[in-house]
Amino acid sequence: MTDLHTNRARNLETVRIFFELMQRKDIDSWSDLWAENGRIIVFYPPAGFGDSIDGKAAIVAAFRELFGNFESFESELTAIYPAADAEAVVVEYRNRAMIKGGTEYTNSNIAVFRFENGLISAYHDYFDPRRFQVVVDALAKN
Repeated sequence: MTDLHTNRARNLETVRIFFELMQRKDIDSWSDLWAENGRIIVFYPPAGFGDSIDGKAAIVAAFRELFGNFESFESELTAIYPAADAEAVVVEYRNRAMIKGGTEYTNSNIAVFRFENGLISAYHDYFDPRRFQVVVDALAKN
């Protein structure tokens, strides 16, 4: 196997693990997937939510808070597209979560993962911000 194929397989596996760990709400293990300079970019953020989270420490802190508000969280991967250069993967997925207090959150997302030395360096997330607003509103109450 060439390095290109090896890297592509590794990155695809990282994406699958990313969603598996979120479903288990295992943010400690999930944090190991990120590069120190990792960045989450949200192109259409809902009111009260920033358009980026910069650095592994900030990402992990934000997701600890976010997942602390979920009673349950599920993602269904509906499509995975590895890029030709092997350092990017595009994923289509659906989220379903129960927010503490009984509010359900669902959304359909497209995410672009970029990798650096096998770790996630960037995660661009595209989703309906109107649907995500219920999650942001729940965060604001804490």
